[in-house]
Amino acid sequence: MTSTSTPIKDNSIWIFISLLILVLLSGVVFGPCKGGIAKPKSIPKEAVYNKKTNYYSDTREGINREWFENGNLIAEFPVNSLGLQDGYGKKLNYLTGITIMEGRFVNGDRDGLWKFYFSDGKIYIEQNYKAGNRKKQLWIQTAELGNETGSYFRYFRSGRLNEKGFFDGGLRTGDWVRYYPDTKVEEKGSYENDKKVGEWFYYYPTGAKEASENYSATGELISRTTYYPNGNVWCLVKKGKEPECQ
Repeated sequence: MTSTSTPIKDNSIWIFISLLILVLLSGVVFGPCKGGIAKPKSIPKEAVYNKKTNYYSDTREGINREWFENGNLIAEFPVNSLGLQDGYGKKLNYLTGITIMEGRFVNGDRDGLWKFYFSDGKIYIEQNYKAGNRKKQLWIQTAELGNETGSYFRYFRSGRLNEKGFFDGGLRTGDWVRYYPDTKVEEKGSYENDKKVGEWFYYYPTGAKEASENYSATGELISRTTYYPNGNVWCLVKKGKEPECQ
C-alpha cells in the first residue's frame, strides 16, 4: 500500500513540533525568574521574592516590610513573636509611595480606626474594627474581614460624605444614610444583623421621594411604594398581592 503522505507534509509537521518544543523550552529557561535579575538596591539582600504576589518580604527587629519588584516599599507592619501583625502599620501605592491604607493590628486582627485612601492620597473610607469581634461568617474570599465594629464613613473624591453607618462584628446595624455628591440624601434606613428593618426611603437627585419600603423585624419586605418625580404614586406593592400601578 502506498502512503498518502508526502515528504513536504511530513517535514512541515516536524518543523511545527520542533518550533513548539523550542518555545516551551525558552519559556522555562528564559522565563521570568528573579534569581537571574538584579535585585533593586532599595531592597535588602535578605528579602525573599514571592512569585505569586510579585513582591519581596523581609522581617527583622519586629518589623515586616514588603517591596514591589520595582524596589518601592509597599507595606510596613510590626509583628509579634508569633509572626502575627501587631501594632500600627501601613500599605503604600507601589508606584507613587502614597499611603493607601493605615491602621493598627492586634494579634493579626485589625483594631480601632483604619483609614483607606484614593490613589491621590485623599480619604476614601474610615472604618472601625475590634479585634476578636466577629459575628459575620465569611465563607468566600472577600474584602470584608468580619470584625468591622463601630462607625463607618465613605467619601467622594471631593471630600464630601458618600455614606455613613455602623457595624457590629461585620454586620451592618443601626441607621445608615447614603448621599449624592451634592450632599442630598440618596437613601436612608436602619439595619439589624445586616438586614434592612423598618422604613427605608429613597430619593431622586432632585430631593423628591423616589420610593419607600417597609420591612419586618426579621428583614422581610412587607411593602414598597414608588413615586413619579412629581410626587404622585407610581406603584404600590404589598406582600402576597398583585402590584397596583398607575
